[in-house]
Parts: sequence; structure tokens; C-alpha cells
Amino acid sequence: MSMTQIGFSSIDTHQILALDYLHDLEVNRHIYDHHLKSTTGKGIIRFLKLDNGFKVLEFDVLLRQALTLELFNNHKDYLYFIYCTEGIVYHKFNNKNTLFRIEELCPSIVGSQSETKSYLSLKPSNSLRLSIICIDKNIVFKEFEALSSNDQKRSRTEEVLSALEELDLYPYSCTKNLKLAESLYETKPFGISDGLLDIMDMKGNYQKTLAQFMNEFHKEIYIMKKDSNLKTSELQSVRKISEFITENLDLQHDIKSLCKKAGLSPVKLQEGFKYMHGTTVADYIRSKRLDYAEQLFLTTDLNVSEVVYKIGIMSRSYFCKIFKLRFGCSPSTFRKRKK
Repeated sequence: MSMTQIGFSSIDTHQILALDYLHDLEVNRHIYDHHLKSTTGKGIIRFLKLDNGFKVLEFDVLLRQALTLELFNNHKDYLYFIYCTEGIVYHKFNNKNTLFRIEELCPSIVGSQSETKSYLSLKPSNSLRLSIICIDKNIVFKEFEALSSNDQKRSRTEEVLSALEELDLYPYSCTKNLKLAESLYETKPFGISDGLLDIMDMKGNYQKTLAQFMNEFHKEIYIMKKDSNLKTSELQSVRKISEFITENLDLQHDIKSLCKKAGLSPVKLQEGFKYMHGTTVADYIRSKRLDYAEQLFLTTDLNVSEVVYKIGIMSRSYFCKIFKLRFGCSPSTFRKRKK
């Protein structure tokens, strides 16, 4: 799936923010927060230095004016894995007169060109949620480039690296993928400190997200994946209702109320959950409640009855039954083992 191209003579220059500038700030820290000026918008842009050659930029802002993000200019070997959950974003190489739309919910990958600068143009929006994983391919992929398959058939690694090399010439946009939206939402990069354990944990989360990006890219280049029949606005509704469920597990959710809140029919809601999560709405809620129960047992001293109440399940016996199916023991036994 190629990106939407729009003829454009020059990029917006209301305000320019350079990745090289962010990279060189606070050199001894792993996290830098850039606060937008009130005239430009509201919110925080967080820059994370997770490792040598592995950086992440997270936007959760309201933009009143257009903002131009200049990608790395001093480092020409970066690949950018971009996911726009919400907002209006374009990419442009400085030596070309076209903008490429970074579509909402579509994983997009942009390479670097040694002879020219590269930009992202961020348009005014009530909500811009944008994630950019920046990878120096000469550092991160170097050890894998030396590996070659003994078979005549190329390995998945060789296929992916070969396809990524071509992105120096053009950006690539995959079909819509809501699982990445869920993964990035659960990462919660704005809730961590600049401590060793938080940074290591965050690096692991983004490595998993990067693997999802590259697996999706490989499937589309070499296998082909069918896109959803739902519109982008409908998939956005599925994403938002998924986040609502996760944030309100103590509520009694039912299809009728969820459909009303999402503005979708039961058929489209179920189709969206099948596409995004690979399961039904009911199974998704059950799974999230069990995940939350496990977290509560591991991090609090709540007893079984208190946990049952906290996660929104009405029957303790039912909870014990589904908990044992998932974890292989009763909640009481699980709680005792934790201690």
C-alpha cells in the first residue's frame, strides 16, 4: 500500500523542531520533554534515548499551528517506523515536490537519503497522537546483515533487510493495523522516569512494537495481507472503545451500551474487534480483566474478593473458574505463590 501523494511546492514552516536538536539536549539523560509554546499548541513531545541507535519520539498534543519536524540530518542511516494513531501528518524529502500522507492507523516506514533533508509536516489538529521509532540500521541491523542462509531460499531476515534498503528512495505505508495502536497505548511512555529499570522496560516494549512493525511489513511485501472492510473512522471508534474498556474494567459492559458509545452496529463492532484483537468483544473484556487481576495480585495485597470487585466481575465462583483456566491454579494459590 503506497502513501497518498499530494503536490506541494514547499513545506510549512510555522515552527521547526529538529531531531538533531532534541538528540543533543540533556546528553546525560535518556528522556527529554519538549513543551509546546502556547501559540503553537498544547502538550508534550517526549524524546527517549533507549540505546545507541535506538530513539523514540512520542507526541500527545493539540496543535493550533502547523509544526515541521526535521528528521535526523547529522545521522543519515536512520529508518523511521511511524504510527499515527490520530492526527494529520505528511512526510517530505527536501528534493521532491510531493508530500506523502502518513495515514491514521497505518504503520509507515521512512528511510533516509544522504543528499537531502527529510521532514514530517504536522498539521493543526485537536489531537495528535504520533509515535516514531528511530533506528540506526548500521548499528541495530549490523549483526543480522552478516548472517546469510545456507539455503538457496532467502531467510525472512534477508528478505526484510533487502526490502528496507529500498525505502531510501520512497516511504512505505502498510494497511491499517489496530494491534499496533493497542501496543503503543499500553506502553504508556509518558508515565515513566529516567531510571534504569524504567528505561530497560520501555526499551523491551518498543522492541516488541518494532518487531510487530517489521512482521507486518514482511507480510505485505512477501505474503500480502487483506485489509479490513471497515472505514478508518469506524476503526478509530473500535480503537477508542477498546481503550474505554481497558480504562473502565470495573463497569458492567454489554454490547448494546458499547455500540451506542462507539456509534457502531453490533456486527461492525464485532468485526472491528476480530480485526484488531483477533477475538470477540466478550472475550476481549474477559482477557483484559484477567490481565488486570494478575497485575493486582502481583502488585497489591488485595484479597480475592477485593480483586473480583475491582475488575468488575459479579461472581467470585465464575472468576475462580476462568482464572484457573488461564493460569492453571486458583486465585488463592496464585496469590500465595506471589508471596
